[in-house]
Amino acid sequence: MAGNEEPLELGGRLRQIREDKGLKLRAVANTAKVNHGYLSQLERGEVTAPAPAILQRLAPAYGVPFPLLMEWAGYIESGLSANQKRALSVLGADVSDRELELVQAFLDTLRKQGATLPQLARLDADLPEEEVARIRGYVLALLRRADALESVPTRLDQVLDVARLVSSGEIRLDPEEKHKLRKRFGDLVDHVWTRLQGVIHFGSREVWINPDMYPLRQRFVLGHEVGHYVLPEHRETFAYLDDEKRLSPQVYDLFERQANQAAIEILAQGDRLRREADDSPLTMDLVGDLAERFVISMQATARRIVEETKQDCALAIAFRKSPLAPVTPAHLYCSRSFEQRFRWKATGSARQLIAHSVAAARRKDVLEPLVTTDVGGRAATIEVDPLATPRAVLVLFRVLPARSRLARLAAIR
Repeated sequence: MAGNEEPLELGGRLRQIREDKGLKLRAVANTAKVNHGYLSQLERGEVTAPAPAILQRLAPAYGVPFPLLMEWAGYIESGLSANQKRALSVLGADVSDRELELVQAFLDTLRKQGATLPQLARLDADLPEEEVARIRGYVLALLRRADALESVPTRLDQVLDVARLVSSGEIRLDPEEKHKLRKRFGDLVDHVWTRLQGVIHFGSREVWINPDMYPLRQRFVLGHEVGHYVLPEHRETFAYLDDEKRLSPQVYDLFERQANQAAIEILAQGDRLRREADDSPLTMDLVGDLAERFVISMQATARRIVEETKQDCALAIAFRKSPLAPVTPAHLYCSRSFEQRFRWKATGSARQLIAHSVAAARRKDVLEPLVTTDVGGRAATIEVDPLATPRAVLVLFRVLPARSRLARLAAIR
């Protein structure tokens, strides 16, 4: 580059590559299956943060390796900054150098250089509907190839086999290895070990699972690791990373949320769980039956059904570490029709009601139906169905059909 010219940004690089190859913008857009107008904006620098999935489609269209596009977009960085330490660690945002060193020692001991580690609990943000649909498409294609849509629960062994992944068993260290790590790190070994849930190594296609997790969690973690492999931008990115190249924190968190979504798509078999739930009025008893049938946790089953169902309902979940521990602030999930009618998430108007309901559910109080109005001023009766489990307190809110409301009012009179 001559003189003091600044290096081109992603869009400028793409435009220069296309022009050097004599390619028309519309032809590249058609090859990549992206909108022509969007690609034009990207080349002009008006789109500065294209999704990794978009870059994965653009790479062959421009004839540029996908990992290089990720670097040009700033999603892969060299070195190990404070933020990149967070991206490497399974311990959350506040990771110390000592903890980071220990996680790396675990991976070295397990021969897992370049592995990806799930951060399941703290990544609760929603994905756009089109992104959920894209992930579901990849998962359903995999489940069909595995003949895993014929019965429930999902046969994860068949899914792993078709994905050409090897379940290498449990994350284990022999006593001598543990002794060596304890000499270096002391009690921190046990603290970190309990939080290391699963590992996938893309080079060897091996998956390891922490044996101390309860069985339902193990199934979810396996699904999460399969999700990393079934999504092409994950597979190509993680295969490229090494000790010197790390994902930027925002893309790392995005990939983890996408892998979580893939996990529930695998276990719920796409739309199947929702379709079975919609055969009957939604209750916690029904959620429990389906959770047992699909072998998914109550929390994940309830959330999945509520977010997918055609019924008017909402769900509050407050997590806790043990039956006697304080609960976290409740997470609220709403079906599309419920949110359109009551706008609980958009307005936060039900925050106090939800906190009261969770507290009552924790005490195992009987909760009476709510008589209220929706945003259109129409009367509505909402049935409240609580459940307290060792790991969470759940409260299901379901709008009763008009006939049920009239019958209930008549019984009261």
